[in-house]
Amino acid sequence: MKVTLEREGKNVVKLGIELEAERVKRAYEMACRELSKQVRIPGFRPGKAPRMILEKTIGEDNIKNEALQSLVPEVISEAVLKENLDLITAPEYSKVEFKLGEPLKLEAKFEVRPEVKLGKYKELEVNVPEVTLPADALERALANVAETRSSLAPVEGRASEMGDTVVLDFKATIDGEPMEGGNAESFVMELKEGAFLPNFCEQIVGKSKGDQFDVKASFPENYRRKDVAGKEAVFAVVLKEIRRKFVPDINDELAKAVGHESLDALKESLRGELDELVKQENEARAQRMVVEAVSHCAEVDIPETMIQREKELLVNQMRRYMEQQGQSFDEVASNPDFQQVIASKDDEAKQRVLTSLVLGAVVRAENITVEEDEMGPYFADLAMRYNLRPDQYQEFAANQEVRRQVAEEVLTGKVVELLVSSAKINYVADTECSDEHDHSVHEKKETEAAKS
Repeated sequence: MKVTLEREGKNVVKLGIELEAERVKRAYEMACRELSKQVRIPGFRPGKAPRMILEKTIGEDNIKNEALQSLVPEVISEAVLKENLDLITAPEYSKVEFKLGEPLKLEAKFEVRPEVKLGKYKELEVNVPEVTLPADALERALANVAETRSSLAPVEGRASEMGDTVVLDFKATIDGEPMEGGNAESFVMELKEGAFLPNFCEQIVGKSKGDQFDVKASFPENYRRKDVAGKEAVFAVVLKEIRRKFVPDINDELAKAVGHESLDALKESLRGELDELVKQENEARAQRMVVEAVSHCAEVDIPETMIQREKELLVNQMRRYMEQQGQSFDEVASNPDFQQVIASKDDEAKQRVLTSLVLGAVVRAENITVEEDEMGPYFADLAMRYNLRPDQYQEFAANQEVRRQVAEEVLTGKVVELLVSSAKINYVADTECSDEHDHSVHEKKETEAAKS
């Protein structure tokens, strides 16, 4: 086999391959044998039809295509191994010349992994903005616990107020005509600014149980239903019930309701969970910043095609998430503001590709490998996550795509652990985050702790 190599651009390689005629002949004959077993030819048992009859029945070109299906991947694999190429895309074939009795000639073009020149990646010193809990973290966590035990109870003897939950019947009309899908019975809604439609809740405030009245509200211009977007509707409303949320006091009784012996025991549990959440976040920050520092020290010319493929992956993830939430991605994407969101994915895609390339270079430099027993816990976690039965687990763990993904995850964890363990990490005051952002991060953590 003769192989010629030509480089195009940053990371595109074109291989010219010429395969000896004898090997091509053997592949053609093998294809004949396989096809003769599959094609029913009158007068011949499966697999017994002569080659000449088979060629007349299904055509020489079809036999050649069958031969190429198995021969070309095998030949490409040998050529890639011979030239020591690291492919990142599937080959694109061109100029395939296949004549019986002559060498097979073809060209294949693909992208190879760009060269990464690692800088210093061990014993780096990194300053990590430290996550800390505000002084009232425990009080807010306790409030969140109480919130989870809150309940709604009917309110009598007063008009509705913002913050109440109301039960409504309504019928909507637009330009005096009934709106399709605009009727509802026992519709439950919390009265808060911006709920349902702009200025809808505000017109219910002050009304009492049993009142009948009209509410005028306009649908937003970008409303998902184009037939009513931007139009004003009149809702004939009947206020059936007013409810108010009651939050229990924070005391021993609340603690017992959520599975603790006393309020002190609940506080101790929450402190432990909050501390663990902060620890995990600080470790995650340290990992991110060490990897960013290693990437910053490396030299690599990233092809635009890799960035665009990664961007497409990120956008497709957004699409799947929106569709799972019942939203139309195409409708949301048509909004000019959303185009800025998509454009912002360029930087994220570039950083992800850079990180992947640099971590891969460290893996090769350190000769890091993945052992079978290291993958076991990941398979078990996935099996639990997808609620697999024992009889499904073996097939799941044997799936090659699943195994590849798990191996990549294990490998990434090992290389990041290597980099972090060798780095000197200094936790410093988090001056990059505003008080408001910091507060929201802590509030999220406290909510998670309260739910657990």
